[in-house]
Amino acid sequence: MPQLQPRRDSPRNTPIAGVLLTNADIDHALGLLLLRQQETPLIVYAADETRTALAWIDSVLARFCGIKWRKISADFQSLNGTIGFRAIKLPSSVAFQFRDDTSGATALFAPSVGELTGELRDAVHASDVVMFDGTFWSDGELTAARPGARSAREMNHLPISDGSLDFLRQSRARRKIYTHINNTNPILMPGTRERAQVEQAGIEIGRDGLEIVL
Repeated sequence: MPQLQPRRDSPRNTPIAGVLLTNADIDHALGLLLLRQQETPLIVYAADETRTALAWIDSVLARFCGIKWRKISADFQSLNGTIGFRAIKLPSSVAFQFRDDTSGATALFAPSVGELTGELRDAVHASDVVMFDGTFWSDGELTAARPGARSAREMNHLPISDGSLDFLRQSRARRKIYTHINNTNPILMPGTRERAQVEQAGIEIGRDGLEIVL
């Protein structure tokens, strides 16, 4: 990602204006440690519950660049002067809606959705691009690989098959993309029935290198 490489004037700087955390899942937050050597504190936006759960990362980074925590809001706030964002609270997580203040286009990022709340539904229908929780195809998907595993809903992920597929099919968004896809999800495999259903619904499947222009 060349756009995110350190600037030439200082190898320890980064053009990243801020980090937005949807929750405190360890695989969502460990990347903060990789930015520990920059010269200025990391700007991190998160809910109070997330900040509390990540106090250990706060302590580790205090020995390096440190963190400046910023509160999130249901109202749009500026990230870097050209991009605005707001938080949509969900059970055990948040989603973020972004707005390009030049074009007015909006994008929704919701990788951990346990429930289709009214506010989330409205945000999906009002966004030009939607990146949505595609973690699991079915509620009991993990039990096939690991007997006794928790269900998708118990892990705060609405399954695609009987949860989000029909909802996203009806969305008028220009692009709809499943993201945060678990390696047990059959939509990752070309030629599967499940992948065909997603593609027939007009929904893309997230992949490495995917670029989105608002």
